[in-house]
Amino acid sequence: MKTLLLRLALVSALAFAALGAIAPAAADNEGVRSVFQASDNGTDILPGTLWSLAGVAVGAVVMGTLYLFKRRVGGFPEDPAWTAPISIMRSRDLPGDDAANGHGSPHDAHGAGHAPAH
Repeated sequence: MKTLLLRLALVSALAFAALGAIAPAAADNEGVRSVFQASDNGTDILPGTLWSLAGVAVGAVVMGTLYLFKRRVGGFPEDPAWTAPISIMRSRDLPGDDAANGHGSPHDAHGAGHAPAH
């Protein structure tokens, strides 16, 4: 439960920090006009920026809530019955080439020699 509260506090702090970063610009309309308004066509992009930040914050809260709900109902068991079919092998256990240096024989099947690649 403590981790839940810690995560919720962290997400809330990040959301408020993101909104707080744009708040001074929103409060000072004259400074905002020079930064957030295109001079050629007069389009004000401040409302779109604020709505985008608000949408990201709301989406993060909604998706975080759904994730925590799935965790609470057991959607992510600690010891699942099925695990992904993957095997981890050490490089020395992989099948090697013919030669000890890993490049194989300097001669091809016809006996012709090849220049080293490096």
